[in-house]
Parts: sequence; structure tokens; C-alpha cells
Amino acid sequence: MPSGALAASEAPPIEAFTRFPASWYPLCRSSELAGRPVSKTVLGRRLAAFRGPDGRPTVMAASCAHMGADLGKGSLVSGRLQCPFHGWEYGADGRCRLVPGSTEIPDFARQRAYPAEERHGTVFFFHGEHPLFPLPFFDGRQPSDYAALPFSFEADCPWYMTAAHGFDERHFLLVHGRRLIGLPDIDVPAPFARRNRYRAEVVGRAWYDRLLRRAAGRFIDMSITVWGGTFFVMEGDFGRLKTRFILALRPLEGGGTFVDGFVFTRRAAPLVDSLSLRARRTMTQAYLADEAASLKGTRYDPRTLVAADRELVEFFRWAAALPQARRGPQTEAVGRP
Repeated sequence: MPSGALAASEAPPIEAFTRFPASWYPLCRSSELAGRPVSKTVLGRRLAAFRGPDGRPTVMAASCAHMGADLGKGSLVSGRLQCPFHGWEYGADGRCRLVPGSTEIPDFARQRAYPAEERHGTVFFFHGEHPLFPLPFFDGRQPSDYAALPFSFEADCPWYMTAAHGFDERHFLLVHGRRLIGLPDIDVPAPFARRNRYRAEVVGRAWYDRLLRRAAGRFIDMSITVWGGTFFVMEGDFGRLKTRFILALRPLEGGGTFVDGFVFTRRAAPLVDSLSLRARRTMTQAYLADEAASLKGTRYDPRTLVAADRELVEFFRWAAALPQARRGPQTEAVGRP
């Protein structure tokens, strides 16, 4: 259990929160890399993705080291990413392998590359030189045993305010209709991870709450683990039914948060998987709609926190201490995992 009660005066200043935490983030769908590169603007930077010769996804800075052309608009040539402007070719490690018309490759001709993983039809990248932790999944489970379906929404507040709701016990009843039974068990199961486990009674009056009570049960054992401040792995056990979903928070330039969500079901037959996933997504989105509404316009001010906000103060202290990815030049290659 983290250290005991903290006075609100011990909350960190807003400047202590990193703008873009060192964590895993979705970049694109796997289908977008069908024989061509793609580029996206995320975390304040333009990134390009493509499949290397081994079929694995590669993510690197999209602005070409030569004159800044968008490499995501280029082509794939022999497993390399070719710039659409002058034809410079880059390998999966970000290093330039060919400069047309020249026998020498200048030292600056390299792109910053990011660790990348592909899972459940999505390409993820780690915002940093090296992953501080593996791409998270449900403890003791194999990703290949599960099918997934994505969804998304935006939260009108910074990432640390969005993330804090997973540890704010006082909002569970008002926002989600979950009455806690006993105190939550909050711990740090691994470096860069924080977990909240609790048991609750479903007392909400929303349609999905009524359906859950009838189909799954009145009580839920919930586990919420956040990695790097932005990557949530969530499991709920109703006894007759288990729910699993992941939320990946992406800080936006304007101060809001884009949330990529994924619901999961254990693989069975394709038709069964599809029906199960759609039902789970509908329920999860309805549940999270209340969360998004309650987050709208919330802001962080350590001066307004009170003694009853102990759990929030503890979370904010943890989140403010998370490492920030080194923001070196876009053209500095850092290698591939």
C-alpha cells in the first residue's frame, strides 16, 4: 500500500507533470500499412510507419533529414522507406542507406526511430529511446488468445486528470453507480505501474447497470493498472461474467486527451467473437460516456485539493514523478527494439 494520508499541500505543482509521458501509444491500424507507409501527427510530432523486410512495423520521425519532406508520403523500395522528394532511402533503424547521385552518406542522414509493436490490428510505439516496460496486457494472459475491437473518445482535460479518475474512489458512486465495499487496495506492482483493486456493488440506474445486475451479478471485483501514466489495463470480475478492456491516453496539443479503447473477448468462433465484442463495446462505451462527461472542463490546481482528496494527491505525486521521453531532434536515430 502506498504511504499513508498526504496533506493536500503536498500535491505537486502543475509544472511537475510531463507533457508527453514516456509510454506506449497507438499510432495507426495495421491495415493502413498494406504495402505503403503512413504518417500521423501524435504527441506534437509527425511520425511515419511502414513494414520492414521482416514484416514488422517500423516507426520513425516523418520529416526527412535532407529537406524535411514527409516520409509517410513516400514509397517502399526493397524494404526501405524512400523519400518522395529526392529518393533518399531509410532502413528500419532510421539510418539512410542510399542517397541517389552520391557515393557517400552524410552522418546527419538518419531518422529518429521508435520502438514499435503490433497487436490486435494496431501499431503501437513507445515514446522514448527504449521501452521502460513491455507493451502491457492482462496479467497471466496471452494476447493471441483474445480478439479485440477498438473504439475512441476525447476527454476535455489533461492526461493526468483523465488518468486520476481510475484512483478517485469518491467519484465511483456518483459517476459510475459503483458503491465500494471496503477500502481500495492501491499498490505499485512494477516500476512505472500503479494499480487499484476494489470490490463494489453495482447500484447505478442506467440501462447497462440494470442489464449487468441481471446477466452478470450485482458485485464486481475490479482491477485497474496504469502503466507510464497513460496506458490502462482494466479487468472486472462479476462472477458469471468477466470484462476486459484497455485505454490508451494520448495527450493532445490543446491540452485535452484522446483515448483509444479496446474491448476484448476470449477467442471462440469468428461469429461468436464478433457478437461478443460488439456487445462489450456498446456496454463499455456507455459506461465511459459518463466518465467523459464528468471530465469535461476539469482542471488541476493543487491549492483546491482538500484532505478528503488523499487518494488523488497520492496519484498526482506518482504521476508527476514519471519520466518524460527525451525530446531530441527528429532526425536522431535511436534504433529499433
